[in-house]
Amino acid sequence: MTSTLSTLQKRLIVAVTLSASFLSVLTQFLLLTAFPKIMEEFSINSTQVQWLTTSFMLTIAILIPITAYFIDTFKTRTLMMSALILYIIGTIVGLFAPTFPVLIIGRIIQGMGSGIMIPLMQTVLFLLYPREKRGFAMGLAGLVINVAPAIGPPISGLIVNHFEWRALFYLTLPIAGIILLMIFLFMHNVTEQRETEIDILSIILSTVGFGGMLYGFNMMEESGLSDVVTLTSLIIGALAISFFVFRQLRLTKPILEVRVLALPIFSLVTFITIIGFSLLIATETILPMYVQNAQQYSAYFGGLIVMPGALTLAVMSLFAGRLFDNHGGRNIAIIGFIMLIFSTLGFHFILDLDTPFLVTMVLFMIAMGGVALINMPIMTTGINALPDELIPHGTSVINTARQFGGSLGLTFIISFITKAEATSGSAGLNPVDYLAGVKTAFFVAFIFAAVGLVSALFVRRDKGERSEG
Repeated sequence: MTSTLSTLQKRLIVAVTLSASFLSVLTQFLLLTAFPKIMEEFSINSTQVQWLTTSFMLTIAILIPITAYFIDTFKTRTLMMSALILYIIGTIVGLFAPTFPVLIIGRIIQGMGSGIMIPLMQTVLFLLYPREKRGFAMGLAGLVINVAPAIGPPISGLIVNHFEWRALFYLTLPIAGIILLMIFLFMHNVTEQRETEIDILSIILSTVGFGGMLYGFNMMEESGLSDVVTLTSLIIGALAISFFVFRQLRLTKPILEVRVLALPIFSLVTFITIIGFSLLIATETILPMYVQNAQQYSAYFGGLIVMPGALTLAVMSLFAGRLFDNHGGRNIAIIGFIMLIFSTLGFHFILDLDTPFLVTMVLFMIAMGGVALINMPIMTTGINALPDELIPHGTSVINTARQFGGSLGLTFIISFITKAEATSGSAGLNPVDYLAGVKTAFFVAFIFAAVGLVSALFVRRDKGERSEG
């Protein structure tokens, strides 16, 4: 399919695909600096406001298993245009949202578009680049899509400083329109369409399972495990996920090929990816709120704090891709987790109400350098262990696990800040209490990083070499 494309056509396809993914990641992080204002307008706490991120990620997790079916059924251009149209609809809903639940609905619709775009991007890159150059391809993807969290927060912080937070949705609408036009003009079909079918029961089970587990987990942090609604949600979610997995193993053409997890290297890499993504999203969520709620800086500084670290993530992702092609994923992932251990401990012990801005910024740069050495290389290690015909399903499985596991990780880590907020009572948000929650949250993040380091030690197959036979 890709052999008939010229070099120029391939480059245009890569450019368009990465642009769409850039927009998805930009959207995921764009509202972070606006959280304090959204909390104030809708009278909600930190756990509730982070549902703007969690609902987006959860929707992606639910949609990703279906994406393999979409890729098999629809042409690349049709699928990507549909994803962008969904994204635009969600953006318009968010722009005019009169209440917090409606804003959540807008984020969910945006997540539907992103849930298609992100795994499609990975599949397209893996099909356009030969196995020996996939480390570079994923490094390039990491460079481009990680620029989004670098430029998003400072730009959104500046906008929120001078306008209401809804102006952020105006920012993304014209970008989405331009990318939609680029897809129409330059995208070619690079995936092979084959006869397939979709199992509606599997979709229902995955939606109820992932949604129920995340909702129950979120409520458990607020109401405790003894709460009837919380316990019911967790039980229903766990049963639905169990039946979902069982059904996939019984189907001739499952919507999510969970059998790829039977490969030990792929299963281990999936777990490590969840940890790395949890640390990325939690750190980038916490720091802007710490700067604004604990140190009492403006929204602009809340965005500025993450820019150097996000740029580090972008540049190091490309560097990590080249390292992967030469050295494989294991050793550089170990170095990445050591950097995360150092930075999370630094956040826990150093952060204070008057911690110099530069110190926080440098610690975040170290953290993001570590994430760059983990996420793309370790994911490529897992994907390269699969035969080409299972790559779309492999990307679906690992992205589903990353988004769902990352959502749980984010909810768990943020919950320690919410518990500290509650000690302020009706007197309003107390910077000292908020700081205590932030420091506890980063200690939990340190534990995550330590578990990731131990797990990375068990990755034995370098360069993602696929076992024969």
